[in-house]
Amino acid sequence: MTSKKILIVDTQAGNLFSLRAAIERLGFRAIILDEPNDDIFDGIVIPGQGRFGRVMQSVRDKGWVSYLKQARLNEIPILGICVGMQIFFEFSDEDKNVKGLAWFKGKVEALNFPKRPMVGWARLDSQTWSNSSVYFVNSFAVKQSSYSIASTCYGERFCAAVKQGFFTGVQFHPEKSGEVGSQIIERALNVKGDKK
Repeated sequence: MTSKKILIVDTQAGNLFSLRAAIERLGFRAIILDEPNDDIFDGIVIPGQGRFGRVMQSVRDKGWVSYLKQARLNEIPILGICVGMQIFFEFSDEDKNVKGLAWFKGKVEALNFPKRPMVGWARLDSQTWSNSSVYFVNSFAVKQSSYSIASTCYGERFCAAVKQGFFTGVQFHPEKSGEVGSQIIERALNVKGDKK
């Protein structure tokens, strides 16, 4: 049986190689691209780290906007990580003049963290996943969303994950979150659509 082929979108932000290693440990075949091609993929990952504006500029300049929109219409599983999740919302306090993809209503906000950035482990509060600790590195987050499936608290409560149909977004870094993170990646890339 051929392993699923997973696209990692190179947004010029983040450690793509640790992410690829995490995906390949699950038995998937991961391919990093900095611009779309005609290959057919079984899942797509938009990685995190970096500024909202810079990541959006890369996504637009490299031609990913229409590609990702079509992939979503084709119900290909998409996992957005950290900033890769944030760009699916409308705006961000980090770069206020930059518009996101606006697939979800709401904006990314600077939160009242005790120390900025938030770096380290925090416990998920979720009815969908195990309430285990995962690894965060962020100064901005979505406070709340009607599509939230997990939250956490660091100074104040914020949205740790969203899901709609074949799209999953996580504010944390599953590739740095051990066995729990591996399970989340696997579930996101094998996701079944829902009506939520």
